[in-house]
Amino acid sequence: MTQRSQPLYQEIANALLDDIRSGKVPVGAMMPTEMELRERFGVSRHTVREAIRQLGELGLLTRQAGLGTIVKATEARGTYNQSIESLDALLRYPDETTLTVESSEPVTTTPELVKTLDAKVGTEWIKISGLRSLRGQDAPICWTDVYVIPEYARVAEEIGKDPMPVYRVVESLFGEQVTGVKLELFADGVPEHMAEALQVAAGTPALVVVRRYTGHKGRVFEVSVSVHPQDRFTYSAELRRE
Repeated sequence: MTQRSQPLYQEIANALLDDIRSGKVPVGAMMPTEMELRERFGVSRHTVREAIRQLGELGLLTRQAGLGTIVKATEARGTYNQSIESLDALLRYPDETTLTVESSEPVTTTPELVKTLDAKVGTEWIKISGLRSLRGQDAPICWTDVYVIPEYARVAEEIGKDPMPVYRVVESLFGEQVTGVKLELFADGVPEHMAEALQVAAGTPALVVVRRYTGHKGRVFEVSVSVHPQDRFTYSAELRRE
């Protein structure tokens, strides 16, 4: 059985998003009914409702009592909400986002980088910096610095060619295998050197997400640091007791 790269409701949301942006369902028009969507995609009522909810959270749809769901806009509003339903979803960004590499250069671990990279001072790394954007949205949702060990430097050439997250590209290119990931989230301000690219003022409150990937040899081979200006990105998770 082929494993889906994203939830079924997200695939349906993406298809409906394409309908809206292509003008097939223009602004001001009614969205197809729940029954019509169920028949079109061959899915349950719950799946259809979740897909519609996703588009509603992006500010594309509005619901009017007595009428139904109406197309409100063709472009997503500033905030992007990522719904977390699996560990894999927490470790990667959705396929409708793209990371564009701005620079790639070798760096040596400084005392300031020791904590971030969980490495000793003087360690050699490759720093790949870029902007991650949501399809159809002008302002990027975050600035990302990806640090990889020198032997994986070639990964910079492959980023953006495929929606695969960087760690998956590393696995594919070099036969690496992720055995553990440490995730850290905290609040900070947007650094001055990122501010212009992120279209915000330096010091703007931001959500910082750090992911450290450990490989089969027990070493950290990749660390990503993503800085999301306030109101650009939200994580939401639903946990169920087993």
